[in-house]
Amino acid sequence: MRYREPGGRGGRQREKSFEKKGAADSFAVKVEREKDLGTYIAPTGLLVPLVTVYREFIDSGSRVNGTRYQYETSLRLHVEPYFGATAIGAVKPKHLNSWLKWMVEERGYEESTAINRYETLAGVFSFAIANEYITKNPCHHVRAGRQRVKRRAKKTIRLPTLAEIEAIATHLPGPYQLLVWLMAGCGLRIGEATAVTLQQFDFEAGILYVDRQITQDGANEDPKTKRQKAITKGRGRAHTIRHLKWRDHDEGRAVPLPRTIEAKVKEHLRLYGTFRVEKGLNRMEGDYLFANVGRTNILMYSLVDRLWRNARKAAGITREITTHWLRHFFASAGLARGVPVTDMAEWLGHRDPKITLQTYAHVMPDAPDRLRSVMDAVFNLETELSLPLEFEAMVDAA
Repeated sequence: MRYREPGGRGGRQREKSFEKKGAADSFAVKVEREKDLGTYIAPTGLLVPLVTVYREFIDSGSRVNGTRYQYETSLRLHVEPYFGATAIGAVKPKHLNSWLKWMVEERGYEESTAINRYETLAGVFSFAIANEYITKNPCHHVRAGRQRVKRRAKKTIRLPTLAEIEAIATHLPGPYQLLVWLMAGCGLRIGEATAVTLQQFDFEAGILYVDRQITQDGANEDPKTKRQKAITKGRGRAHTIRHLKWRDHDEGRAVPLPRTIEAKVKEHLRLYGTFRVEKGLNRMEGDYLFANVGRTNILMYSLVDRLWRNARKAAGITREITTHWLRHFFASAGLARGVPVTDMAEWLGHRDPKITLQTYAHVMPDAPDRLRSVMDAVFNLETELSLPLEFEAMVDAA
């Protein structure tokens, strides 16, 4: 059976063989109908490897470097090892279900992690449809299963004890002990803590303004001058100082600075001073509290990881405590003592307080009882309540 692709007489002529004439006639009708509807996909599109389309998806549009790095990592660790050279048109829902099972059972990932990778792949298939590689998204046929898995998925939050926090801090080298207290006392992520500058503190108001982070994006601007090459050579090439992910360049968050942490910051400044970084390639200017051992460059993840593991071992701690546990400690301690969820969400940098509530509800089991007690005291005139008759509030514009 011979036919032409869209384009009239200028369309490319193709042919396809069938065992029976009826099948050939049905295919001919299908091709003409797809040409009329504008849904015709050339066979060459169906044969393009999935990993090739995935790379095109990564390169398309404007992506935050951290997101690009995550997509590239997922392609390398999860997609390419399983699908290999499989054509995108050959991927069926059953293959996707098997892939999800493979990630959990053979690779040992949490179900929630596998689902996140799946959702990214679903976006790749949508990209393929928009660019006329395929006509149908096979992910649509496994969505119900995906939703069930997401409902079952639970994340275990582990907290360090105060004794463990103090022990790790004590066994870190002096110039890096403050990292522990910025994470445990202000809720900073490790990338935010390593990027703290003197300019971010307002000691008079008791505020730490968080607006930047050191991250390993793997997609930095290439160095051009000798100086740029010198300060970004080796393993540090993948590190950059940039504004917080998903935040505008003039947007950050103001975190209350406890007096105990303020005292530790000032002692750190007295003993170790700051490390000056000028504005330049993959760098934001400022007087940074932390630097590498030789104080010639910013603090890299590899050094933090090595120092952290050594300190934990020296302290005799057998639990696999990570730096992120300190952030959980900060949130749990505040919420357990009655700090409002909305305030804690702002200080943690969560866009939606629902994320904070769902993550840390375990430390607020008595919240309903506290509310009942408050309202009963109000209605029974056991407490004096003074509220304004009207006030202004910030709301999102429609």
